[in-house]
Amino acid sequence: MENSMGAARSGSWSRSSGNRPRPWRRRLAALALLLAAVLGYQAWRTVSFAESLMPPPNADIAIVLGARSAGPEPLPVFRERIEYAIRLYEEGKVRKLLFTGAPGEPPQAIVARDYALARGVPEDAILLETRSRITIENLRYAKELLPNPGDSVLIVSDPLHLRRAMRMAQDVGLNAIPAAVPETRVRGFWSRAKMTLRESAAYVKYWILRRL
Repeated sequence: MENSMGAARSGSWSRSSGNRPRPWRRRLAALALLLAAVLGYQAWRTVSFAESLMPPPNADIAIVLGARSAGPEPLPVFRERIEYAIRLYEEGKVRKLLFTGAPGEPPQAIVARDYALARGVPEDAILLETRSRITIENLRYAKELLPNPGDSVLIVSDPLHLRRAMRMAQDVGLNAIPAAVPETRVRGFWSRAKMTLRESAAYVKYWILRRL
């Protein structure tokens, strides 16, 4: 009888012990909650930054951050960036346009230049950066092409991209001002949510890497 009761207690302890979360599961859950909190905070900061942007003042040069193109044609997101840069030039907000971006054939910067030339922008008002593949390279290589190191620049991109782009512009030493595309093609709830999440994760990644 005693052995039977002992076995029952042992079996009960084993079952209750087996139901307890293992330490690694608790740590994984805590890490997931922390990551969700960080991304949530960064998403809020990204959206708040985008919503606070105002029309830019005059500057020397507009740096247009590259985006996808299909052969010689800019896709909608990139086309709106180029269109806005052309408008800034036509309104006398900037003296030159600096197009960036290498991926694709032809490179994104060449696609943007050809588009601007077709719209009447003179060739001597255009600078080209054709080496970069990511945002930080867009800005770093663009800085090397500035006629004067202290030139003021407008960073032309979509509103949700500009918080990260401005952080990078400051880090590479650009005298930069954000210039958000008014007719951004990133519209609708899901498109905005997807870009917000992507930008939030990219901002966290950049924050970590710049401290290593």
